[in-house]
Amino acid sequence: MNRLGAASAVHLAAGTWLLIDLWRAWTPTLITIFGQAATTPPELIGAFAFGCVLVPVLLVAVARRLGREGTFAAAALVVALAGRVVLQLTDGGHLHLVVASVAGIAAMTWLSLALPRHRDAAVTGVVAGLAVAVTTHAALGTWGAVWRDDVWAWLLLAAQLVACLATMRTPAEGRGVGRRFALTVMPGLFLAGVIVANAGRASATLGEAGLAAVAFGATLAVAATLVPVTRVSAAAAALVLTGAVAASALVTDADGLLPAWTVVAFVVGMPALAHLWRAADHGDRGTSMTLALGGLVWVALLFAYYAGYDLGYRADWLLVGVALVIGIAAATTPPAPATTAPPRTLAAIGVTALAVGVVAAAAPALTIRPFDASEPRDDEVRVAAYNLRMGYGMDGVFRPKAVAAILVSADVGLISEIDRGWFLNGGQDQLAILERLTGRTAWWGAAADPVWGDAVLVDASRARVERRALPSHGAVTGAQAIAVRPQGPWESTWFVSTHLQPVGSDEGVTAQSADLAAWLRELGGPMVLGGDFNLQEDSAAYDNVIDVGLVDAAPGGADTSPADAPVKRIDYLFSTPDLVASDVEVPGLRASDHLPVVATFTRR
Repeated sequence: MNRLGAASAVHLAAGTWLLIDLWRAWTPTLITIFGQAATTPPELIGAFAFGCVLVPVLLVAVARRLGREGTFAAAALVVALAGRVVLQLTDGGHLHLVVASVAGIAAMTWLSLALPRHRDAAVTGVVAGLAVAVTTHAALGTWGAVWRDDVWAWLLLAAQLVACLATMRTPAEGRGVGRRFALTVMPGLFLAGVIVANAGRASATLGEAGLAAVAFGATLAVAATLVPVTRVSAAAAALVLTGAVAASALVTDADGLLPAWTVVAFVVGMPALAHLWRAADHGDRGTSMTLALGGLVWVALLFAYYAGYDLGYRADWLLVGVALVIGIAAATTPPAPATTAPPRTLAAIGVTALAVGVVAAAAPALTIRPFDASEPRDDEVRVAAYNLRMGYGMDGVFRPKAVAAILVSADVGLISEIDRGWFLNGGQDQLAILERLTGRTAWWGAAADPVWGDAVLVDASRARVERRALPSHGAVTGAQAIAVRPQGPWESTWFVSTHLQPVGSDEGVTAQSADLAAWLRELGGPMVLGGDFNLQEDSAAYDNVIDVGLVDAAPGGADTSPADAPVKRIDYLFSTPDLVASDVEVPGLRASDHLPVVATFTRR
């Protein structure tokens, strides 16, 4: 790649990094500001999203008609950059939704117009941008830069601005990309965001080692765009990509958790995808319009996958299907003339991949600093039950510090509705972020899928842990219960976190509460039970819990939902009679759509 090609690759990489950051800011607003997950009809949220990604199609059509693709691309990039700066300054709400939508539209318009103009660097530029986006996100401990107000967020934003603006005037060198690359770039970016370049999911799989793996794999993928493509190498890449996606999307252990060995998906998945993109980039019939229409495919895949959690189906096989289609499309493309980068370039990329892997694993300890916590007392334990709504408050802002402040004020956190890597929610491992902020250990219970569920957060590195998947009884979202006996003065007491899922209405958890009660009887012994039960105090479901022999910490207590104007009490703390509850509080915090319930328990 000559100097012009390198400048083009840097330009495309910077813009792709910007686009991914904007997606991380935009997709959560669809279910926290425009609508409400599990409440607003998915088809309405989907219609809004489709409307947004249709705009780049119209803008590209106008640019092509006027013959001003370069001007439109530059203007779109400036709008996207301005929006990114504004997002760093906004404080949520509808302004965030509007700015994120406009900036995302602009960034997708830019990508559609820019790739054909820099055709020789198109694949390498997109893959390099993915590598930078993944590495920086991992280094931030998966706490998205757009949701932070610290020096790290501003340094990364400054680097993004400089990289985009400094290369904006790079001369165009082409008029089109390979048609199959143009058709698969957006589905590939979807697949990368959900699975193979998802730092949140990698963190949920193997912690810091997972972050190292995903950063290493994404960076090594740049080299996969600079080596010759043959029919054999393309077919092998197709098999590797499909296998990597299947391993991470479909394989779980007996408790529904991601096995540690599936971390290999993040090491090999992105290089395989990158090599397939290179194979698909043959000819120049892929136009800016083809790329813009790919945005519609991207949003269709996004909703086809995530709507299943509200509509009652699991779409994991969709991911495997997308990988298969990309693999077949690329592997059956006639091979382009063989070119390869100099060995020293490939070696340099390999060394860089190792270095960024180390940085991705080590940096979160520096970029997320823990709160100071008071020493626990042996004669009492303070417990907080909190439904976190994936970490997003009533204003649609991700506020882990506010959540951590509540949790660190207690000794034990019984937390639910935790997201550990949904691309729809920004690809953040919320549980790992809270572990770092509180300096405590989290014990995870998967519910809806391996990266969405409940946890117990406690200051103990060793514990006895029991998990139980609860039958759905027709509920569209999975439910579970996790019980932890932490090593220390309270090691004889179970701390149990759960989130019951209603069927058809707010009071549809009677059968599931009976299943929970039966399991609690099996556990036996002193216990504190907390979570979002989706039940009322005068219901049969409430009686099922009480009949286990548990005592409500605050009968007739304060309403907890929704957080901005509570009208119902559905979040509870219960305990066995040998524990006495006192100092029960329901802090008025809007870092979720629920309010937390906090109480102190002492032994009789």
